[in-house]
Amino acid sequence: MVGRSAAALVLALLLAACAQSTPRQEIVLGAIYPLSGPQASGGKSELAGVQAALRASDAGVRLEVIDATTPQAAAAAVDTLVRHYHVPAILGTYGSTLSAAASARAEELKTVYWETGAVADPITAQRHYVFRTVATGSSLGRMAVTFTRDVLVPKYALTRPRAVVVRVDDVYGRSVGGGEVELAKSAGIDVVDVIEYNPNAYDPNVIAARLAQDSADFLWDVSYLDDGVDIWRALLSNQVSFKGAIGTSSAFCMPEFSARLGVGSVGVYAADKPDSDISLAALSPSGQALLAKAKAAYTGASMDIPAVAGFVGGWTLFHHVLPNVQGQVDAESIRAAALKVDVPVGDSINGGGVKFAGPGALDEGQNVRAAAVVGQWQAVGVMKVVYPPAYAGTPQ
Repeated sequence: MVGRSAAALVLALLLAACAQSTPRQEIVLGAIYPLSGPQASGGKSELAGVQAALRASDAGVRLEVIDATTPQAAAAAVDTLVRHYHVPAILGTYGSTLSAAASARAEELKTVYWETGAVADPITAQRHYVFRTVATGSSLGRMAVTFTRDVLVPKYALTRPRAVVVRVDDVYGRSVGGGEVELAKSAGIDVVDVIEYNPNAYDPNVIAARLAQDSADFLWDVSYLDDGVDIWRALLSNQVSFKGAIGTSSAFCMPEFSARLGVGSVGVYAADKPDSDISLAALSPSGQALLAKAKAAYTGASMDIPAVAGFVGGWTLFHHVLPNVQGQVDAESIRAAALKVDVPVGDSINGGGVKFAGPGALDEGQNVRAAAVVGQWQAVGVMKVVYPPAYAGTPQ
């Protein structure tokens, strides 16, 4: 009996040792971001946020990253990741035109596309395998209008406020600008002009001259960084002024916008996703603890807007979805787990939460608890969140 007991004990110890030494199966996922070209700054920051979330979550995931700077390259990257690396999900993409192409191709291949930063509305419209953790473009546009209505119009005691929209003529510009025009009607703000332009062929001085003729109180601008800077410089040099100018996510909020314009950027507003400097009052205790964890895992100097967006998207996938996948990790099981995610508002590091619109919704896969704010350049290189009040560091 003693011999049998000893043998059983040895066998149990061996099995335990084998179990402890068996490595966790690595999950390979794809990632597509613009790491070169005009959107490289934002793309690198967003990917760095995703990578920080991966380090913080210890999810056992390896990312195959592809640099894509054009819609065609983004779609081709999806093919490479699915057919060569057999990934069940792909994270991306920062840029809306890139995401529109990549997410459409992923949908065709029945692969989950996990958008961490691009805001154009059609990305999640009538899609089955596409999920987005950040706000839509139209919601950012509505945030700009809401801020104008709630803060700027009363500040200047305007009875008949007038606004003008400048927007890049693509899926990003139409999403944000469309949200602005739509809400302005019910907000009692008269949109006197909508100026669309080709970001590859435009004359900023012509745009400035048209804006001078419009004589609007407010400017809502939807541009990319290079053209946004050019247009604002033209407005400054032609002495075209507004009671308030509110840009959006791909230009006016970027640190380089202020760096390139210097004092010319001071006073400009931007409607966008939050960065890591929002008031802690916007975060729950869990959100505050996670923010500290995110900052510790982030390798850059500070977490800007794309980095925070990348972390939120990555953390949601690595921490809330993958550990809850039932059975084999594939596109269908990831999708099923994603639809069950229920993160309360305030628990994400940007003050939002996560709950995806479900099957049957027009925007299936869109996070209905995504956060949006308005910031202002209050000194060169210094942007402060000023709206909504819960997100602001100081009363406005």
